Amino acid sequence: MQRFIEGKNRNQINIVPMSFEDKISKDNPVRIIDALVESFDMHKLGFVHAKTKKTGRKPYNPKDLMKLYIYGYFNGIRSSRKLEKECKRNIEVMWLLNELTPDDKTICNFRKNNKKALMQVFKQFSMLCNELNLYGKEIIAIDGSKFRANNSRRKNYTRKKVAKMMKHYEEIAQKYIDLLEENDETEIKNGIENNSKEEIKEKLEKAKKRIAELTEMADEISKNGDISITDPDAKHMGVSNNGTDIAHNVQIAVDSKNDLVVTVDVISSAVDKNQLHNMASKAIKELGIESNKKEENKPIVTVLADKGYYTGEELLKCKKDKIKAIVAQPRNGSCTANEEYLKEKFEYDKNKDVYICPNNQVLRNISRPTSKQKIYKNPKACEKCNDKDKCTTAKKGRKVLRGEYQDIYDEAAKTMDENKKLYKRRQMIVEHPFGTIKRALGFTYFLTRGNESVKAESYMHFFIYNLKRVINIIKIDKLLKLLKAKRATFFAYCKYVNFFAYFTYQTS
Repeated sequence: MQRFIEGKNRNQINIVPMSFEDKISKDNPVRIIDALVESFDMHKLGFVHAKTKKTGRKPYNPKDLMKLYIYGYFNGIRSSRKLEKECKRNIEVMWLLNELTPDDKTICNFRKNNKKALMQVFKQFSMLCNELNLYGKEIIAIDGSKFRANNSRRKNYTRKKVAKMMKHYEEIAQKYIDLLEENDETEIKNGIENNSKEEIKEKLEKAKKRIAELTEMADEISKNGDISITDPDAKHMGVSNNGTDIAHNVQIAVDSKNDLVVTVDVISSAVDKNQLHNMASKAIKELGIESNKKEENKPIVTVLADKGYYTGEELLKCKKDKIKAIVAQPRNGSCTANEEYLKEKFEYDKNKDVYICPNNQVLRNISRPTSKQKIYKNPKACEKCNDKDKCTTAKKGRKVLRGEYQDIYDEAAKTMDENKKLYKRRQMIVEHPFGTIKRALGFTYFLTRGNESVKAESYMHFFIYNLKRVINIIKIDKLLKLLKAKRATFFAYCKYVNFFAYFTYQTS
């Protein structure tokens, strides 16, 4: 006789009706989602239909659709059609939405019509994290990562691709011209009109039209870079493992205390070099960090970034705004010197405006006074030097360049040498969120198109990351109590405001 653990009879009628509340455990994260959204002021955040009209068709409550989206992203479900299915088969979603079943178009339109509001949800949760003292506000790590855009490679055009296509259509056009000339010769000899002549002319016109379109495209590419047809803000970028893809560059700033993302941005440039001060200043604003006037030399915040952010202009901006930037220095690939004769080994004397090489020879400034980039050389000393082959391959000896931002670069190098141990923490702080988003949640590409929509989607990605982090740090039961207390305080405030307005009206 077979013996198995058996379930209930699905046709059995229960005396006590089933309750969804009994099916959701007390430590289920869906309770956090419910309590969190209920604590939001949807009208203040800017959601469409947060305040309803007296007439017309009733809309869905934006709180219900927000709960559905957060639940979906929390569990790696972003498609509106998949979310529609979850409403009809998932007990957690049924409990969360009180058995509402919005269709996929309604779900899709909610995201489309509330881009800025979705960004505000991230910021609202950041304010909660700030209240819970989850930010250290001392060390911020900045980095960028490429996420594949909703744009195929076929719909992206680069300079080389357009040139190749133009060559192809020009060859085709020339073939059609040759065919027309042959056709004319045949008509003259035989006195018979060829029926294919009109067809050839039509194809020739199409080829010329395509050449004209490609010419316009080539002009635009020369001005603004490659063109993407489906998502105009997406660009052809280098991604991991030395590959390339049509992508967006997502920038984040992460606080070091609990590795929570402070701010997010999306750019169309493949490089990060102009984003150091931008992301640092946004993080300072979001964290509400103010300058300490008593200690003028003390930095507001310390920022960690990799060599992609190493530019003199950005480092200077950070210095002016009292941001301590610890940024890795990129190696000069064109330098042929040995390790002991790198530029960093040459000592600069600011008073005399000279460089002293590792062999104690003086390299003097030979450039014009108005020149932004100064040149330092000593051909006679280099000619007699026994280590010339180790230092340079130039016949006239070693040449050292000093740009307008060299003082800032020297300060940055000194700061890096003094904080190497701290800089090693950068990867653990800022690369972990990208790994979680891409590998654990599977958000390696965007569903939406256009910079604004993509930015809203990115904010949702990192809002979910922060939410998961906070649940792990505080735990569900404690976080639920905090959210319920916050909601109770909010309702008490609303009652007070309403009473005050009523009292003012009565006494006026």
